[in-house]
Amino acid sequence: MHTSKQILFSVALACGLCLSANSARAEVFLLRSGGRVEGQWLNPQRAVAEDYLLRNLAGVQLALAGPQVQRVLATSDMQKQYEEMLHKAPPTVAGHWHMAQWCKDAGLTQQRKFHLEEIIKLDTDHEEARLALGYGRFANGGWMTPDEYMLRQGYVKYRGAWKLPQEIELESREREFELADKQWRKQLKMWIGHLDNDKRAADAVQSIQGIRDASAAAALADIVADDKNPLDVRLMCLEVISKLPPGLVTGTLIQLSLHDANENLRERCLAELRRQGAHLAVPVFIKELLNKDNKIVKRAAIGLQVLGSVSATKPLIDALVTNHKFVKQGNPGQMSASFGGGGDNGGLGGLSMGQKTQVFKVDIQNDEALAALTSLHPGVNYGFDKDKWRRWFMSSKGSLAPDLRRGE
Repeated sequence: MHTSKQILFSVALACGLCLSANSARAEVFLLRSGGRVEGQWLNPQRAVAEDYLLRNLAGVQLALAGPQVQRVLATSDMQKQYEEMLHKAPPTVAGHWHMAQWCKDAGLTQQRKFHLEEIIKLDTDHEEARLALGYGRFANGGWMTPDEYMLRQGYVKYRGAWKLPQEIELESREREFELADKQWRKQLKMWIGHLDNDKRAADAVQSIQGIRDASAAAALADIVADDKNPLDVRLMCLEVISKLPPGLVTGTLIQLSLHDANENLRERCLAELRRQGAHLAVPVFIKELLNKDNKIVKRAAIGLQVLGSVSATKPLIDALVTNHKFVKQGNPGQMSASFGGGGDNGGLGGLSMGQKTQVFKVDIQNDEALAALTSLHPGVNYGFDKDKWRRWFMSSKGSLAPDLRRGE
C-alpha cells in the first residue's frame, strides 16, 4: 500500500515522463568505450557490416562503426525501466540518491534533477546532491547556486554574462554612442560631398557649422586629421570641435599639433588644447623633446610655451641644445680624383667612382625651447648656456610654481 508521499511522488514523476514521451523518437547507442550517443536511428534495417547511421539531438548526422556499438536502447525502453524502478524506490534520501545515480548513467537529465531536488528537501545540507545541482557553499550565505550568489553581490544577468548595473549602463551608452558616431560619419560625408555643389554648398556649410552634438566629435576629428581633405574643410571642422565639450578628441589634437604639415592647423590645434586643458598634452610634449627628429623637438617646445607649462622647465633646459644624426648620401655616378706624392702613378693619387654615404651628428640650438623658457620665466634669459640655466633652476626651485616643485 502506497503512502501519501509515494502517491504524490509518482504523480510528479508522471508529469515529467509525459513530457519526455512526447518528444521525438530517439535511441541510445551504448558504446563499448563506455560512452553513449543519443539520436534518431536512420538505418534500423542495417546489414551487420554496415555503420550505424543516426541524427543526434542537434540535428547532425553521424556514422558509428559496428564494432563501436555495444547495444542500442530505445528511449521508451529506458522510460519503462525507470517507471518500474520508481514504483519500488522509497521516497527517502537514500532512495532518491539511488534513482539519481541510475538516471545519471541512463542519461535521464530531468528525472535526475527531480530526485536531487527531492533529496535537498529532505536533507537541506546533503553535500553530494547540492554539488550535483550546481550549488556551492559560501561562508556568508550557506548553500547557493552561482546565480544566487551573483545576485546577492548586486550583479545582473545581461546578454549571457553577469555584470554590475553600472557596467550595463556604460555599455548601453557606448552602443548608443557608436550608433550616433556611424550616423554622423554618414551625414558628414554627404555634407562634404555637397560642398562642391553650387546649389547645396551654403546649406552644407551651415549644417556642419551648426553641429553641437558631442557624439560627432570623433567623426569631425578624423576629417581634420586627413590631410587629403581640403584645408578649409579641415579648419572648419576644427572650429566646430572648439564648440563641443572639451576632452573628446584630445589625442588627435596632440598628434596634429606635432605632426601635421600645415603650420596654421598646428597652431589652431594648440589653441584648442589650451582651451581643453593641458594635463594630457604636456606629458606628451615633454617626451617629444627627446625625439630624434629636431623638427618634432621644436614643435613640442612651441606646444609647451602655448600651454604655459611651468612643470616643463627642466626638460626645456635640456632641450636648448640637442644632438641629431644626419645622413649625407653619396653620388655613385660622380668621378673624383685624388693627387699625392709617391706611388706607382708618379704623383697621381688615382681616380675613384662615387662618394661614400656619410653619417654625422650635429648639435642644434633650439630657439623654440629658449623662447618657451623666457616666456614661462619673464626676466630670466641665459641664452643657450645649459649650465647657467641649471644653476638658476636649482637655486629657484623653492619659488617656482607648486606643480614644478612636486614634480622634482
